[in-house]
Formats: sequence, C-alpha cells, structure tokens
Amino acid sequence: MKDGFQRLLLLSNTFLPHAGGSRVMYFNLFKRLAATGDEVTVVTTKIPGWEAFDAAEQTPEFRVVRKFEPAIDHSWSQLPKMLGPAWVALTAAVSHRPDVLHCGDLFPIGLVSVLLKKVLRMPLVVYCHGENITQTDHRRFQPRLRNLVYSSADAVVANSDFTVAHLERIGVDAKRIHKITPGLDATVFFPEPPDPELRSKYGIADELVVMTIARLDPRKGHDRVLHALAALKDCVPPFKYVIVGKGERDAELRKLTADLQLQDKVVFAGFVSTQDLNHYYNMADIMAMPNVDLDGNVEGFGMVFLEANAAGKPVIGGRSGGTIEAVVECETGFLVDPGNEGELVEALRKLLTDDGLRKRMGDQGLQRVRREFDWDSRAGALRRINAEVAKASPGALGRDRMAASGDR
Repeated sequence: MKDGFQRLLLLSNTFLPHAGGSRVMYFNLFKRLAATGDEVTVVTTKIPGWEAFDAAEQTPEFRVVRKFEPAIDHSWSQLPKMLGPAWVALTAAVSHRPDVLHCGDLFPIGLVSVLLKKVLRMPLVVYCHGENITQTDHRRFQPRLRNLVYSSADAVVANSDFTVAHLERIGVDAKRIHKITPGLDATVFFPEPPDPELRSKYGIADELVVMTIARLDPRKGHDRVLHALAALKDCVPPFKYVIVGKGERDAELRKLTADLQLQDKVVFAGFVSTQDLNHYYNMADIMAMPNVDLDGNVEGFGMVFLEANAAGKPVIGGRSGGTIEAVVECETGFLVDPGNEGELVEALRKLLTDDGLRKRMGDQGLQRVRREFDWDSRAGALRRINAEVAKASPGALGRDRMAASGDR
C-alpha cells in the first residue's frame, strides 16, 4: 500500500452484482479508492452471479469476502442472523486492521458496525440513501436503533439534499453529514446507434420506445406509465413500452397490461445485465420512471435518470424524494406530481409528439452528466472524509499499524 493511503473495510448486506443504485455507488467509489492506493475489503453476502463478478473485479487492493447469509426482513425473528455478520466482520476487522470502517446498511450490519467501533475503537462512516429514514419512521423500535447507528458514526454520507434534510431532522449533527451524490461512468453509459438486432428481438420497427429500467417495485411507477400510455395510444405516434427489470409486481403488471388492452404495445424484457444496459438506453427514445412515495418507500436519488441522460435520452421522473436533484425540470426532462396522472400524460404527450424537444432535452442531459457527475471527484471526496475521521479518531488498530511501520 502506498504511503499516505489507508486500509478500508466496507460492511454491506449486499453488493454487486445485486441490483440497486446504492450497490453501484459503493462499487464505483471503493473500486476507485483501491485503484489509486487504498486497500479495500468488502464483507458481504453471496448472491447469484457472485463468483463470476468477484473473479472479474477483485485485485490485490480490492477484495470481496462473502460468508454470511442475509436476513429475510427486519423482524425480531431474524436477530440470530446477526451473529454470522458480527463474527465475520470482527474477524475481517482484526485480520485486515482497517484505518476506517464503512457501513452500507442499517440492519443488521449497522448495529454490528457500531459494536465494532466501540470494541475496536475504529472510526466509522455510515451511508444513508433517504429511504433508510423514511421507511423506518413509523416502526416501533427501528427508529431508536436507526438513530443509534447514525449518531454513533464519525461521518454520515448522504446521497442527496433530501437525505441530508432527513438526517438533520432526526438529530444528526450537520457537521458530520457529507453529501456525495451518485456519479456516472461515461465509459459504460454513452450515446451509440440503436442496435437493430435488439429492436428486432422485441418486434420494434419504426415505433418510438418508452422505457422503464427499474425493479418491478410499486414505488417505481410502472402502473402509472401503463395508464398514461393507455390514455394516449390513439393520439400519439406509434410506440412500444419496454419494461426492463424483474420483481414482485411482474404478474400484476402483466395483468394490468392486458386489462388496458396494451399487449401489442408493451414488452417485458426482464433482467438485463449492467454490461448490456447501455444498448437498452440507446434503444429508447424516452426513459420514464414516475417514482412515488409509498409509506416512506421513496427514491433516494435515481441513478437511472443519469444513465439515460448519459445516452442522450430525455427522462420523466416523479417529484418525490431525491429525484429532484437527478432531473432538471424542463431541461433534462420532466418532473411530474406522483398524485396527478394528468401531468404524466402531458409529459409523455409532449415528448412523444416533439422530436426536437426529445433531442434538446437529451443533449442537455448528456452535457450535464458529463460535466457534473464523474465518479473520480466523488471518490476524492470520500478519501478526504476518510482522512478527516481517521485523524480525528485514530482507532486502536490504526495506531498499532502506524507504530509497526515507524510512523509515530
């Protein structure tokens, strides 16, 4: 390891190839820290596809340890499953002697991280994505445990102003909150000609393509897009709606498609790997994910909007959660009221009927993500946070390592 750099340990309930914006964020931040000198160890769970992913991504400076099983939910019955993560995390902490401990999730790994901080006297950085707070607000015991995790951290990384506001609301010291929005890898997402074979695969000829790339989760708003397109189908140019993703609502959305008589206009593409996503974005003309807030289940930011913009596509998002930072209203796309179906109908109508508007918003989105959302700057911000918390609270393991190297 280079002089002046650090050993970092990230504890996360899941990690790539598991889908989700927070997992993508962790990978891009820590892989870059490892590439520029830090030693990173990620302790997480085994999920489908992990062997191939780890084989491709691991380096001597970036290691992934997968040994414990994830909890099914956050009920008391799952508490025994904390023992596995706690033991694996303790073993990793003693073995790798990190300078800074990072925690990517609240339960159960957040509580394990607090325990490690206290026992091993390591500085702790915890991540918050907005829904970590809003989804636990109305539970009986979880807010107390949640607040314990965030209040115990030396630094809390928030992914948006929305998340910052909620952290301050529950009493986290503003001086310990650091906003790092998600970034965008321009070598992964970029404009390219639509793949004719991909269009042919889904029976798309000259139709415009509306696309949603997201888990089939109620908060993503797939049903709202279906209802809006059903209202528009006779007064806009021919279109196909391509739904990319899998999840709990698959059967429900297929039934709704049939009920709205949209079978010939809707394609369920299922899961698509990260390596292929750019081809799908470039097949689209409009990316629509009118996210909603469902009892605290809210979009913390919305990385898909940046990814679509990076392919030069206009976007439609819900005016909810952190999406207001991901989409610039009337510039890179439209933000619609989650409770007003008419706004979504009108946004889709404008984009489906105006070629110039689609191109202008797509171009502006592309320029913005290239200008403002690079991962390297965000990794640099995280390195500065690591240096600050390590200096202010040098843990026992860190002091031992510095003493052993003669740096006193």
